[in-house]
Amino acid sequence: MSSPLQAEDEKKALIFGVHSYLPATILLERFSPLTKYLEQQMGIDIHLRVSSNYQDHIDSISHNKYDFAYMGPASYVKLTSKVKDYPLLGRLSFSGKNTLRGAIIIRQNSPISSLKELKGKSFAFGDPESTLSSKVPLRMLENIGVKLTDLKLHAHLKNHHNVALAVLMGKYDAGGIKEEVFLKYQSRGLKVLQWSPEIPTHPFVACRSMSKLQVHQLKTLLQGLHLQHDADKILQHIKKGTTAIIPAQIEDYEQLRQFIAPEKAPETELQAEHKY
Repeated sequence: MSSPLQAEDEKKALIFGVHSYLPATILLERFSPLTKYLEQQMGIDIHLRVSSNYQDHIDSISHNKYDFAYMGPASYVKLTSKVKDYPLLGRLSFSGKNTLRGAIIIRQNSPISSLKELKGKSFAFGDPESTLSSKVPLRMLENIGVKLTDLKLHAHLKNHHNVALAVLMGKYDAGGIKEEVFLKYQSRGLKVLQWSPEIPTHPFVACRSMSKLQVHQLKTLLQGLHLQHDADKILQHIKKGTTAIIPAQIEDYEQLRQFIAPEKAPETELQAEHKY
């Protein structure tokens, strides 16, 4: 029999937040099947929200405005930079491949052939807290000696699609985007100047005030989702190629933490392998 506290927890509506890495209409469509599945299994209402920007997303989970969230890897690194005990509910897996990558992209007719040639050129980043459109591209440039001050100009655009379109239209010489978005626009005239290092996949994270009961429920449902008869429909909606949500540990993100903030940690193999 459930205790009064457990019964109250089980009836409580939850807010599920997603960061704005794509337009909100697309994200609401992608995560609605998962939200409906969790509602049915837990017997409570779950309200899906898309944050206005990445920092708003980090603040919303840290200030308990969201009960749980889907986060970018770099946002999770920032969230746990001082306080570590945010419950990890799982992270995406793609047929056993548990990493993803991004790209620094240029137009197919661009004469640029190396990252060093971006000195004096213009560069489009995504949201300042985005992993693959800001944090990782910036570190890739700095690792080969191209600082922001070496660029003719740079800007932070709202999401990966905006970066891809800005480069395609010639507004910027290069930009940083995730592989998924590059593949969408490749046939329209984009090419990869340099792939990023492989990084751990996006995690699902609970706020620190969530009850242990609901953390356990969510972790069990998410990590057992691939065993359900309609799992493929739900997982493929989130991201094409997703086959499961697997267990996650904070240690999975340690190399990324050191890669994007080397001034706070010694060099890792990830850094050493991707100096150009």
